[in-house]
Amino acid sequence: MKPLTPSNKRPIVTLMTDFGLSDAYVGMMKGVIIGIVPRAHLIDLTHDIPPQNVLSAAWILATAYRYFPQRTVHICVVDPGVGSSRQAIALHAGDWFFVGPDNGLFSYILMEQTIQTAVNLSNSNYHLPQVSATFHGRDLFAPVGAHLARGASINQLGTPIDPATLQRLDIASPTRQETHIDAHIVHVDHFGNLITTIPLTLVPDLFSNETSAQLLKLIFPTHNIVVERFNRFFSAGLDDGQPFIYNDSSGYLGIAIRNGNAAQALNVIPGTPIIFLTEHNDS
Repeated sequence: MKPLTPSNKRPIVTLMTDFGLSDAYVGMMKGVIIGIVPRAHLIDLTHDIPPQNVLSAAWILATAYRYFPQRTVHICVVDPGVGSSRQAIALHAGDWFFVGPDNGLFSYILMEQTIQTAVNLSNSNYHLPQVSATFHGRDLFAPVGAHLARGASINQLGTPIDPATLQRLDIASPTRQETHIDAHIVHVDHFGNLITTIPLTLVPDLFSNETSAQLLKLIFPTHNIVVERFNRFFSAGLDDGQPFIYNDSSGYLGIAIRNGNAAQALNVIPGTPIIFLTEHNDS
């Protein structure tokens, strides 16, 4: 990475945590970053990750990181293992940098991008002088991310590690059978919309023919729920509290209720299995 000069653009640093905003944790991280690289453009991805929910954090990061410019530094802190033997790492993956705990948080990044460099953050010169056992976000990840944004080489931050040894979550991909797709709910967004693990690329013609779409259905086998409606837009269809399948902006199939909360109405949480019937079955 080239050192910053007055003519360079402002370096972009994003923050994603499960800290919430009722305490000063996020503000302290920002203070550390600005103290190292005052010109940094700080952007909050979210600080409302459910506490300790690494799977949810990994998904949200996966849906967001590619919309940022090259060389953006993503600092991600959802770290239930803080203070343990888990590694603290930085990645140069694709066109971006990622800093955070090695606990599966970067699973989708490891699947989707070429890992150019991965390091264990062992060089204390890039940490705060005192690193607490419980707040690596402030004392370790924030200063490391700031130094990356300021122009430090990722290789200066610590010892290289083999990307194949990094922790990965057990992320089950959808399985296509002859007449159906076995999948599950991977995320519930702020509105209560249910996001499935079925990418739209797996059902590319689903919304091209509304008549044929009505022959398909999505089943929650553990809840005895069947969803047969298909809407292209949230504003389409009836405002009657009934769920429908839609094309989510994440690139995956979703289930929503117009002006309602599908997760609450259907009592569905991430991990709930689904079956998407891809051929009409009168039985």
